Amino acid sequence: MQPSQQAYYLQTLGIVQYVPKDSVLVVKDAPAAFNDLSLDSGSAPALAAEERKNVDVAARINLNFDKPAASEKVTPPVSPAKSVVPRVAATVRETPAALIEVKFSLWQPNSEVLVCSAVEGPLADTNEMQLLTNILNAVGCGIHRLPQMELVEWPPYPNADGDENEVREFLATLLQARLNARPVKYILLLGEPAAEWLLSPQQRSEQPNFGQLALSQETAALIVPALSSMIDTPELKATAWQLLKSVSFAPETA
Repeated sequence: MQPSQQAYYLQTLGIVQYVPKDSVLVVKDAPAAFNDLSLDSGSAPALAAEERKNVDVAARINLNFDKPAASEKVTPPVSPAKSVVPRVAATVRETPAALIEVKFSLWQPNSEVLVCSAVEGPLADTNEMQLLTNILNAVGCGIHRLPQMELVEWPPYPNADGDENEVREFLATLLQARLNARPVKYILLLGEPAAEWLLSPQQRSEQPNFGQLALSQETAALIVPALSSMIDTPELKATAWQLLKSVSFAPETA
C-alpha cells in the first residue's frame, strides 16, 4: 500500500493523528476515484497527482507508516453506580388449613353389631342397601330391612374448624359414648376411609388392610371393602366373606 493511500485511509476511518503545535494539517476532499469502487485505468493520472499531494501532507505531519498509527485512547463511559437495594426477608404467611369435612352413616341392626360407612358422595343407594342387608343376614342378623340410618359428620355445626387431631378426638369421643350407651360385639367398618378416621393411627398401623382388630375386651372392628367397591368389583365380596364367615351377628338369647 502506498503511504499516501494509507494516510488517506486512516483519515477516512476517523483515526486521530496527533499533530505538533507548529504543524498545519491540510485535509483535502476525497478524490472522485475513491468514491467509485470500480477503479479503472483511466483514473490513474488523477490518482497519481492526488497521491503526491497526500505524501506532502504526510511529510508535513511526520506520519510513520511503518508502525500502526496511534489511536486515541477512548475512556469507556463510567457506568452510574448501581444502587444496592437491601434484601428484605419475605414474610412467610402460613396457609390456613383446609376445612376438614367427613361424614359417616351408622346402622345398628341388633345388639351385636354397629355398621359404619364413610359417605364420600351421595348416601347409599338401593343397591348398596340391599347388599348390606344380604351381608348382615349371611352372618346371622335375620333382618328384612335395615334400621333407620344415622349420620355423624364433621364439622358438627357450620363454620366449626379443627385440625385432624381435633376431628379424630371428636369422632373417638362420639363413638365411645355410643358404645358406652349401647355396647356391641362388632363394629363393621365398610371401606378404608371409615377405618382411617374411626380408628386411631396406632390401631390402623396394627391392621393396615382388611381384617379384624380388637378394640377392647368386648368389641372388635371388622374392616371390609366399601359397598360401592364390592358392587363395582364383585371379586371384593369374596374378600369380605373370608373375614365374616367366621363371625356371627346373631343376637345372644337369654
